Amino acid sequence: MKLSKETVGLIKNFAGINSNLLLKSGNKLATISAQKNVMADATVTETFPDFGIYDLNEFLGAMSLFEDPDLDFSDKYVSISQGSMKIKFFAADASVLVAPQKAITFPDAEINFNLSAANLNMIHKTAS
Repeated sequence: MKLSKETVGLIKNFAGINSNLLLKSGNKLATISAQKNVMADATVTETFPDFGIYDLNEFLGAMSLFEDPDLDFSDKYVSISQGSMKIKFFAADASVLVAPQKAITFPDAEINFNLSAANLNMIHKTAS
């Protein structure tokens, strides 16, 4: 399996919330901070098996060793490979990972608006 740039970017964002990630069978990723005050979930194009990653930054670092890595998940590890090069990244037990126990449900939005990237950049420049 190859991960899209969007999924890799999403995993990088998740690493900022929680350093570990419990992948559950399917195409939904979810994380929660250790303090349980920040949660995030997303639907991705890839389909993952059950797999625990203890250190997301280390996992991303292992993937960055390759230009176009191919991931092959097994029960105990994921093989990250490209051509003749291959490394194994071992899975973490789910009991040592901080993961959401139930799906995130949000109430309906009270306010909806669109903010373009150009306007957001202008706000950032103005604020500094």
